[in-house]
Amino acid sequence: MRKKFPKSGNPQLNDQSTPSMKRIKIYAIISLILIMVGSGVSYWTSQRISFYTSALMETQDVLQRTSELYASILERETNIRGFVITGDEDFLTNYQQSLIDAQMLLDKLNDLTSKNDTQQKNLEVLEELIKDRVNTFESTVNYFNENGSLEGFVDQSRVSNALVGYRSIKQTVTAINDEENRVFVERNRSLLNNINALPFIVGLISLFSISVGLITLFSIFHYNKAQKIASRRIQLYQEKLQDQLYLLDDSNKELEQFAYVASHDLQEPLRKITAFSDLFMEQYADKLDGEGELYLNRITVAANRMRRLITDLLEYSRAGRENNEDSKVIDLEEVMETVLDDLEIAILEKKATISVEQLPQVLGKETEFRQIFQNLISNSLKFSKQDVPPKIEISSRIATREEVLKFPILDSETEFHLISFKDNGIGFDEDYSEKIFAIFQRLHGREAFEGTGIGLSISRKILEKYNGTIYATSVKGEGSTFSFFLPVVTS
Repeated sequence: MRKKFPKSGNPQLNDQSTPSMKRIKIYAIISLILIMVGSGVSYWTSQRISFYTSALMETQDVLQRTSELYASILERETNIRGFVITGDEDFLTNYQQSLIDAQMLLDKLNDLTSKNDTQQKNLEVLEELIKDRVNTFESTVNYFNENGSLEGFVDQSRVSNALVGYRSIKQTVTAINDEENRVFVERNRSLLNNINALPFIVGLISLFSISVGLITLFSIFHYNKAQKIASRRIQLYQEKLQDQLYLLDDSNKELEQFAYVASHDLQEPLRKITAFSDLFMEQYADKLDGEGELYLNRITVAANRMRRLITDLLEYSRAGRENNEDSKVIDLEEVMETVLDDLEIAILEKKATISVEQLPQVLGKETEFRQIFQNLISNSLKFSKQDVPPKIEISSRIATREEVLKFPILDSETEFHLISFKDNGIGFDEDYSEKIFAIFQRLHGREAFEGTGIGLSISRKILEKYNGTIYATSVKGEGSTFSFFLPVVTS
């Protein structure tokens, strides 16, 4: 028993409340950007912390060197006073060493404060003050060397100048320390600010990243859930479609069976009508007037036409009911030779010229393809121009992918032969290019061209059974081309 499905519209596979994969990708990109920004900011802040830590160490080094320089200056002043008081030359040796130490410390301080203009100026002043003190002391030493003693050299004014010079040095050293302490406080504040900001920045960006990550995970979960629901809906609709296809297939089979049975059963009454018409004509011909004989002939013609229609209908029904199990690889070259031999008289009567290129081997039944070729060539002969010999060109090639894609019934992954029958007949309006393949459809009256109008329908049905199809192109008054696709036989 087949399942029953409620009637409904198309499944809503793209509900607006369902996050799309595009939106999920955007969330993922935002999360990645936040992580990268967080890493960048963290790296930058760490570099700033490292910079200010190094700067603080440099400031401490300046303060230490300044302290050592001031100690060296004090030692030098002590040596100066010792030499002035005692005249002992040992103080001169110590004095020379303190000068060397002081100069080394000044050079080091100049390097450490090269980017601080205020400190550079302070150091220039200090260096000048030290030079003044050195010059003063050198004049004292020269006086001592010339006179053997300092008696009369040291007076109140010299002592006052020495005190002023020492105080100036002390003030300059204090200014250096004050400036360096100011720099230390500023750098320490910046260091603390960066240290305090780092956890906040990292925490804030991490919070945003985690939030976006959770949103992304939720969206993925919601998306997967929606996909499962959509997949189930598709499955239900596929089952429903399959159910409808089964019903349609059953209906088609019933219709074909009905057509077959009806056609087969109708032939018996027709045979009786034809037989009794012929018998009546033989036995009572001399008793019929002209009008009676005309009526009887019409009955016979109509019965014969009905028989042909029923025969064609049987063939059409049979083409749909037969399977492909006993199909085999056949050579269309041989099929074409047989058909041309069968139609030899009609070809000669029409004075037709038929050119055939090399035809491929395909999978099918020889009788069915003989019927297709015979229908197409017969149509070209039938619908030829009056007083113009028919010219029919039959060719074959491999169809391009673009040509295959024009026909949804064809498998786009399969390679096809494209076999064409081109003639120079009367042609037709391409608006009717599909109508001519419908059963019992005719573009011309029976008076102009005989036939039942079912040959092309049978040809299409056979070709579609072998996963192919047929189509027609035409220019009215110039001719027509019938082309059909057949799968390439693979080993």
